Amino acid sequence: MVLFLVSLSSNAQIAYPLTKIIPVSTNYFDTEVIDNYQWLEKQESSEVVNWTEDQNVITKKYLKQILKSTKTNHLIDEFMYKNISGYEGLMDKENYKDKYFFRLMYSGINVPPSIYYKKGLSGSYEHLISPTSISRKDLIILGYYKASKNDNFLAYQYSRNGSDWNEIKIVQIKKRRFFNDIIKHTKFSDINWFGQGFFYKKFPFDSISGKTIFPKIMYHKLDTPQEQDSMVFEASNENEFLSLFNSEDEDFYIIKKENYEDKTYSFYYLDSYVNGLEFNILFENSKYDLNVISYKNNVVFAKAIINGYEHIISFSKNEPKKWKILTPKYENAVLTGYEFLENNIILSYQSLQNGIITKVDYEGNILNELATPQGLTIGGLEYHNGFKKFFFTLSSYIIPSVQYKLDLELFKYEIVGKTEVGFDPKNYKFSQRFFTSFDGTQVPIFIVFKDSLKTDKNTPFLLKTYGGYGTKGFPRYDPGVVYFLENGGAFAYVNIRGGGELGVNWWESGKKLKKINGIKDFISASEYLIEQGYTRPKKIAITGSSHGGLITASSAIMRPDLFGAAVIDVGVLDMLRFENFTVGATSTNLSEFGTVTK
Repeated sequence: MVLFLVSLSSNAQIAYPLTKIIPVSTNYFDTEVIDNYQWLEKQESSEVVNWTEDQNVITKKYLKQILKSTKTNHLIDEFMYKNISGYEGLMDKENYKDKYFFRLMYSGINVPPSIYYKKGLSGSYEHLISPTSISRKDLIILGYYKASKNDNFLAYQYSRNGSDWNEIKIVQIKKRRFFNDIIKHTKFSDINWFGQGFFYKKFPFDSISGKTIFPKIMYHKLDTPQEQDSMVFEASNENEFLSLFNSEDEDFYIIKKENYEDKTYSFYYLDSYVNGLEFNILFENSKYDLNVISYKNNVVFAKAIINGYEHIISFSKNEPKKWKILTPKYENAVLTGYEFLENNIILSYQSLQNGIITKVDYEGNILNELATPQGLTIGGLEYHNGFKKFFFTLSSYIIPSVQYKLDLELFKYEIVGKTEVGFDPKNYKFSQRFFTSFDGTQVPIFIVFKDSLKTDKNTPFLLKTYGGYGTKGFPRYDPGVVYFLENGGAFAYVNIRGGGELGVNWWESGKKLKKINGIKDFISASEYLIEQGYTRPKKIAITGSSHGGLITASSAIMRPDLFGAAVIDVGVLDMLRFENFTVGATSTNLSEFGTVTK
């Protein structure tokens, strides 16, 4: 993770390394743009490596001084969970005595996580895979992993030195046999087990910054070199993107092919070992985008956007064009979670005010529904077979996840475990309100503060947003926010256009050429707080990650007079050149930002 700290006040005391200027002129739709720093795109060159190291020396020194003077890390640690208690009901231990459980855990301070495992419910976790067992020279970050059916094998994915290119290795759990197989040139790939091997996604590799295009779905058989892997499906042009779903029982697989240019979607399925790796047509060149989420008794379940709302639909594998909508529509609330049970589905929805939990049958009929308290976000929907109970969590910016048990017959819930923290959440308050943006649009803002929100213009404010890809930004616990509040500040999350909190239309109003709406919404939020007398420009800090970093940087550039500081976390910043590298040209990003080539 790269963290950019942009101070909008004087930075004359910092002597930055010299960055040379090499002007490059490019014409975009009859507009000439001069870029002085394209030479920095050659990140593997010695010149850029040395420049980066020099920058990091200054950054690390600056941040180290701040940490030393404020002891921020230690104080934030105090606001992490102290104790989380869960359900203490009886469990059928016989069903779990042969099951393996896996976790990513840290073996020490300032080291990457390792994979641990244990057999059954009793006992403690044992160390299985550490980053140093893969390489002692490179920085290895273990991330996604997937166990095969019956926990015979574990495939684990990792990256080297911060690259978004991944590798996959395999271990046999019971015998702790580490295979020599190494799968390379994967990116944003699931691991879909099938028989004595698995499917994965592979891309052509020319450099670490090369475009993520022309994907292939490959099948790897255990104990064979990657060169012998079978190519199952491939994109025919750079506008096609592939993804793969498999059922929990590993008896049904679907490949989704998306054509960005034609805006069409095709789906192909595999449901038998008899035909080997041959996928059959489910339907082709549909105008509807589906995200398959489950499969049960020859019925496919998928998420789809219908009339501006996200729904779960179902259809028979044998009659894929006969869809059935299973989820109700709630005004001003969006679907956020689901759990498939034997005879019904439990759904969670979230509005700006509160959450809703609903039970429907497989015909889409509402059986029960309830509302959760204001300001809390629903998460962790899970029916636990061992407990024969249904659980979910509630959380907010200042309340860590607290577990609840839901009675599926009475449809009432009760707390099953308290979460202890190093502060008193009773001292905190929140306010959900709307402000008027630059064009008259009413935009939501969620404000959290301690004790009271004064109008003396002296309150330090931390503003945050994401606002892209239709992502739903509802309150989640953040110890950094608590730290800021405990030190006299207030926090605000702005639901700018481009996010998904108010539905698909809200997202559409902040995409592509309308991206400016979200940026100006964020600026208008700061102006609103100033107009209300809560704070003033020098007291406002803004922050965002990834797409939120783009919004933060754009706002700081457009209105440097409005902010005291901006923290940009792995922000997407060079939008003119973005599509030339790594994931910039994927359908997700082209759909969100558009392209400069057409």
